[in-house]
Amino acid sequence: MTASTAYKSQSIVLILLLQLAASNAIRSQPSGDLNWIEQSLALLGREILSAETYSERNAANQEFDSLLLEALKKPESLDYLFAEVKNLSRIQSQDKKVVVYTWLLPKENPGEHEFYGYVQIRDKNGKILLHQLKDETGQIPQPEYTALKPERWYGALYYQIIDVRHQSATYYTLLGYKPMGKVIQRKVIDVLHLHNPKKPIFGAPIFYVQDFVDRRYMRKPFRLFYDYSASVSATLRYREKEKMIIMDHLAPPDYSKKGIYAVYGPDFSYDGLYWNDGHWHLKEQIRFDTGIKDDIPSVPPPVRRKF
Repeated sequence: MTASTAYKSQSIVLILLLQLAASNAIRSQPSGDLNWIEQSLALLGREILSAETYSERNAANQEFDSLLLEALKKPESLDYLFAEVKNLSRIQSQDKKVVVYTWLLPKENPGEHEFYGYVQIRDKNGKILLHQLKDETGQIPQPEYTALKPERWYGALYYQIIDVRHQSATYYTLLGYKPMGKVIQRKVIDVLHLHNPKKPIFGAPIFYVQDFVDRRYMRKPFRLFYDYSASVSATLRYREKEKMIIMDHLAPPDYSKKGIYAVYGPDFSYDGLYWNDGHWHLKEQIRFDTGIKDDIPSVPPPVRRKF
């Protein structure tokens, strides 16, 4: 038996043991034992990311999904952090009414992923509503202009949530990561709103933006895409101090490459989105404190000669 074959056999055995243990333990553990579920999710999460074959990763993912669903049905899970589950992103709104869980499954082709998720919502009566997210990215022809239900979701790994209000409505703005293959990375600025907590909607025309990363919008988009080369890093994050979503300004190396996002990268300037009168507005060439301290003095000290 080769080392590769032995590794595959061990992985399959591990998944089967985890599946058996999980199904048995869910029945035997106390109803509030989220700690045990967390440890089991952590093991499965590592397998989702590191197993050698897609079939092994997918088997672990199915059990992970089932086990997380069991956990999220428990009312006390709304405030449980699942900190040991490193492949799971959990973000909670500032008003404590919404928790969004997302994770990804690496597919067979390098750089391609499937996305999974759940949304917990606390309604005005204190009841917890749970919605499963189904990634339908390939079935959404114009995602920039489409409002989506949880069962028809533009999948992403969300890493930040920003509560913004206009009149009586709260819009939960979501920042997410969505790799698009081996050459392009995408970050998504989406929005979740709850006119009816039983029917949450992703996407809303709250972006008062005509041009964004060299995309021209003829009407207000429902979400924004921030695309750049997979060979570079680019920052897109809300900063409370500035009250803005601040991002690296992205550009191609020369004008002839405009729209070819595989070559886009930061140009060492910054743009921002700020909330005003019910919309996100774009402000270019902003200045802010990056937090990076330069130890090199701006004026060199005088030369001290020895006589």
